[in-house]
Amino acid sequence: MTDSPAGGPIAGCAGRTGLLSLAALLAWFVCGVWNSVKPMPPGTHVASLPARIAESQIDFIDESVAPGATLKHELAAVGRADQLIVLDDFPLEEALAAQLLARKRQRPHLKIVLVTDPRPEVYGGTPAAILRELERSGVIVARTRLERLRDSDPLYSGLWRLTLGWWSEPFDDTPAEVTLGSRLRMRNRKADERHVLLADDGTGGWTGLVMSGTPRDGGRSADVGVEIRGHMARAVGDSELQIAKWSVDDERLPAPPPVEGRGVGTIDARYLTEGAIEGALEELAAAAGTGDSISLVGRALGDRQLIEALSRAAARGASLRVLLDPDLPQNRAVAAELMQGGSRNVEVRWQTEGTRSGAGFVLLRHLGDAWLDLGAANFTRRGIDDLNLSAAVELHLPARAEPARAAADCYSRQWSRAAAYDTQADGSEETYWRYRLSEATGLSLF
Repeated sequence: MTDSPAGGPIAGCAGRTGLLSLAALLAWFVCGVWNSVKPMPPGTHVASLPARIAESQIDFIDESVAPGATLKHELAAVGRADQLIVLDDFPLEEALAAQLLARKRQRPHLKIVLVTDPRPEVYGGTPAAILRELERSGVIVARTRLERLRDSDPLYSGLWRLTLGWWSEPFDDTPAEVTLGSRLRMRNRKADERHVLLADDGTGGWTGLVMSGTPRDGGRSADVGVEIRGHMARAVGDSELQIAKWSVDDERLPAPPPVEGRGVGTIDARYLTEGAIEGALEELAAAAGTGDSISLVGRALGDRQLIEALSRAAARGASLRVLLDPDLPQNRAVAAELMQGGSRNVEVRWQTEGTRSGAGFVLLRHLGDAWLDLGAANFTRRGIDDLNLSAAVELHLPARAEPARAAADCYSRQWSRAAAYDTQADGSEETYWRYRLSEATGLSLF
């Protein structure tokens, strides 16, 4: 009797299984890597050229001084518009939606484009009925195609794209009905975190608002914002309309505003998005040294490049004040790292219960000049490293200018109400390395 080849059919089956497993792992790896480094879609990573504007063209909005001021500015901007409104926001407040509908009825020719994160509609934050009513009135509603963005967690998102991603469509979900599919999709940690409004003023000029904060209880928490009249419309409008174009197939999408001149005044303003925010903040910190002060307030701080740039600035003699939310373990780890860096120029405090906000801005003061970077992005890898959508405005202005003084006063009020570092200090290695792992792999919630 002739012996069968070694292993026979069993060995062949095992070999094929091994090859299939290897192919599956390779596909997972390639999918994960590609979607974490793939080219950014149009309209992202924007750093506009500086626009020169006058002090009278800027309003610093501080909700802690004037509650509801942000919404009032939004309603007023919509109420003046005659040609174009571009809004990127979530969740959409009912008063603002009502104003959009009213203005559309008054000016039927008015083009209105709403770019919005699809998650609030699915999870109940923005009632679907409001969006449907806006669409029926002629408003172009572009629910951001978040899958076009890079993945912050390639291990999970690579597997999700290969398996469930093919059949997981957020716009097929029943609004406010959280299913297993929607929960698994949410685990990708993707978001459109821009809070921007652009509108013409009815007389040939433009009004732009860049707002800071996080949604809470149907609106934003006590936040800050900047309203700029003129000379940034092209950058904001072009970026938002490009996002709308790859999010919705609608031939009614308008052209962006025309290119404006540089303007006159004492303030230079730039519009920044995604990774350009990180680059601008690093440049800001790199310019700081002895005699300068950097004041940072944010919900979350974790981006390694920014932390290292801030630490180097403090080592060069700059005074660094950092105000964070103590409820996030990563903030406690970062605070300990900054405090233990050996520099006496670093001070950290914690936002207290009832005073926590989503406001995020950085203020650098150097002699008679000030730099203000304000936006809705968290200062984390996911927030400012070309992963999620985010937006900010950078102002270079005299320290005596009203917007600079208003920002400094806003920070001083928050700082005076904050708790001392020792009340929530956590310098344990376990907390630190958990933060480093979650930030590097994308497991962090922020």
